[in-house]
Amino acid sequence: MPAIGETGVSFDNVSREWRCKYAMDADGTPLKSATLKAAQALLEEYLPTLKALPKAEVKRVVCGGCGDFKVIVKQPLAEHDAWKASGFAPEEEFLAKLKAIEGASSVEAQEYTDEVL
Repeated sequence: MPAIGETGVSFDNVSREWRCKYAMDADGTPLKSATLKAAQALLEEYLPTLKALPKAEVKRVVCGGCGDFKVIVKQPLAEHDAWKASGFAPEEEFLAKLKAIEGASSVEAQEYTDEVL
């Protein structure tokens, strides 16, 4: 199991997170948010591709209070490194489409270890 230096933090899995802030609806809620609806439709378009990644677990996180929309792809380290070598395809395309959605802001990606303890 790899570790982060001498910290005692070891891990077998790595996640790649794609995220944005979505605009609330006219009432200040997510209930009729056109941005959230479009982000969900985009995820549904790419979900088969993400689920086809070797040993991938795909999660979606939505916060109705702060307007977070997140897609998380978790894989064992070896499979994640192979995906990383491919440039995390289709990340660039997905994020470009997410940025193009009206009301989507703070579009970014992040990589981190992801362990169940």
